[in-house]
Amino acid sequence: MNRIRSFFLGLTLCIAAAPADAGTTLARWLQSDPDSLDPQRTASIFSAQIDQDLFEGLVRFDRDKHPIPGIAERWDVSPDGLIYRFHLRPDARWSNGDPVTAEDFVYSLRRLVDPKTAATEIEPARAIVNAEAITAGKLTDPAALGVAAPDARTLVITLAHPQPVELSLLASRFAYPLHHATIERWGNEWTRPEHMVSNGPYRLESWVPHDQIVLVRSPSYYGHDGIAIETVRHIVSDSESTAFRRFQAGELDTCFPPTREIPGLAEKFGTELHRATSRQVWFLAVNMTKPPLGTDPRLREALNLGIDREILTGRIYVRGEAPAYGDVPPMIANYTPQPLAFATMPKAARIARAKELLKEAGYGPDHPLAVEISYGTNDETRTVLSAIAGMWKTDLGVETTLSNQEFQVYLQAVSMHNFQIAALGFSADFDDAGQFLSNYRSEGSGYNAGAFADPAYDKLLATADTALDPAARRDALQQAEKLLMAEMPILPVYFGAENMLVAKRVEGWVDNDRFAQTRFLSVTE
Repeated sequence: MNRIRSFFLGLTLCIAAAPADAGTTLARWLQSDPDSLDPQRTASIFSAQIDQDLFEGLVRFDRDKHPIPGIAERWDVSPDGLIYRFHLRPDARWSNGDPVTAEDFVYSLRRLVDPKTAATEIEPARAIVNAEAITAGKLTDPAALGVAAPDARTLVITLAHPQPVELSLLASRFAYPLHHATIERWGNEWTRPEHMVSNGPYRLESWVPHDQIVLVRSPSYYGHDGIAIETVRHIVSDSESTAFRRFQAGELDTCFPPTREIPGLAEKFGTELHRATSRQVWFLAVNMTKPPLGTDPRLREALNLGIDREILTGRIYVRGEAPAYGDVPPMIANYTPQPLAFATMPKAARIARAKELLKEAGYGPDHPLAVEISYGTNDETRTVLSAIAGMWKTDLGVETTLSNQEFQVYLQAVSMHNFQIAALGFSADFDDAGQFLSNYRSEGSGYNAGAFADPAYDKLLATADTALDPAARRDALQQAEKLLMAEMPILPVYFGAENMLVAKRVEGWVDNDRFAQTRFLSVTE
């Protein structure tokens, strides 16, 4: 799921970069070219990093991921929690100087739920009247969505049921306003630098594929005077070693250090090393539409049992990651994680149980189970997957093939469910368990890569969506995670930790946010 939501594929790396200009230019790494800069169609965290600088919604997140006024300077909510009336800033402007109006949000939200858009997710709009019916094709007119613009500066959103985290959801990129005339004129090419019209603190200056994306401060943004950095260069590269060297040379302002460098970082870099836990889970998704793994829960359980997470996080990764036996990280507030049933089982008992399950399913030394794990090309991802494949081979006799693809190709394959097992990750935008669990709805989630579908699970999420009592909502979400871990459409591996190198010249970095909004930052000579 922020959301950002944060869906990132594979492991994030330090990025090689072109030299950073002096003064008010920030050089930020980017592991891969964005899959798109259309906020409603982006799936990767790399796209979200840029979207949040280019656009701004009704509300936005502060440094601690709390929703605060954005394009809406204030709002009113009816006593029953069903009607939100947003009052837009009079000085909100698009990058071409046009005023940002309530109609821009009406257009964007209708486009979000329109099946023709093929949006990655519809969470910000899901609770709005008729949203799910439109997305499912039961209503064919997006104008039936419960949004209205009584005048240019007033937007009214009517919900079908209360949604406790609606404001936070509206801060996500999927609910950003869009410039209707630009999209209508240019179609899918509206995100090109020469065409894009955005409303955030930055505008798109240039995009050279496989090289860099340059953003410049937008003079039309209402908060222009409060934005310290003039130019942001998002440098595209997948060489972490080169990036690390360039960071040391002062040519790159941020990077994730190579794992092998972690032990000596604190002593060598001091305050330039930023470490924190994160709202992030890394996992293997099983394609539930393909046999035998998708149709035989015994095989999914056996593979889950065969992953020694303590070895992975204690010997291979030394960043501070924690073994994951569930979907929701333990750092999430007001929630009790619901781990896999075997989480406390000794390793020997796990392996014995896994072998028993494989035998029941018809696999053994004379007929080993063969699986394929797909991933986006990435050296660290391959290291982890090779370790998992070795565990499966040594302890269970499972034959594993690793299949790597260029990131954009991999992303497309995952979106089309063209894999058996996929290495994926998710990073939530804000502190809420529902951010993680809503990914596995049977409909309306672009993050449900394995096409998991369970009516009981959907019902629990629906209960959580409508629960005004925090305890009732928490109980429904905990039941949902417990069901998810019983069905095992995913094999959780670890919960993330941040180890970010940030140059001394950068001020205002947010430790628990690897993609901190540029608006919070400043640079010194």
